[in-house]
Amino acid sequence: MVTINLAVTVPLNPPGAPHPLIAPAQAWAGLVRKARRPQDFVPVVKGCAVTSETPTQIAAEVYFHPGVEHALAIKEVCTLRAPSRLDYAMEGGSTAVNIVSRTPAGDLMLTFVFEWAHPDVAEGSEKAAEVEQGHLCVATKAVQNTAMTIRRLAAAGELGSS
Repeated sequence: MVTINLAVTVPLNPPGAPHPLIAPAQAWAGLVRKARRPQDFVPVVKGCAVTSETPTQIAAEVYFHPGVEHALAIKEVCTLRAPSRLDYAMEGGSTAVNIVSRTPAGDLMLTFVFEWAHPDVAEGSEKAAEVEQGHLCVATKAVQNTAMTIRRLAAAGELGSS
C-alpha cells in the first residue's frame, strides 16, 4: 500500500493580479462555496450532490470526470473550521485540508494538503511514482483554479467586500 502526501500553496493576491485584493473573509467565503459546489473550482470534478449540511459540516457525494486516478464518485464530509480551514474526510481513507493563511509579510496564501490512500499500489513501485505525479498535477490545478475562481467571484461581488 502507498499513501501519497502532497501540499501545494499559491498566493491569493499574486503580483499583477487584478484589483481589488482578496480579503481573508472573501477567501473563506470562497472555500465554503467550494465545499458545496466543487465543480466550479476544481477541473476534475464533474458535479456534486450535498446530502446534509450543518453550520460546521457539509456531507456530499462528489462526481469526477473519467480518467481521474480515483473512483468516479466518492462520499466526503467537509468540516468547516472558520475562518481559515476546511477538513475533508473521504471514503476510502483519503483526506484533504484547505487552508487560508498569511505570510510574515501579510500576503494571503491558499494551501491544499492531500493524503491519498492507494491500498492496491506497492510502495516504491513504478505505479506509485505515476500515481504521485498524477496527484501532483491534480493538486496543483485544484489550488490554482480555486484561487482564480475566488478572485473571479470576488471581483463579481459574489463573496462580499474586500
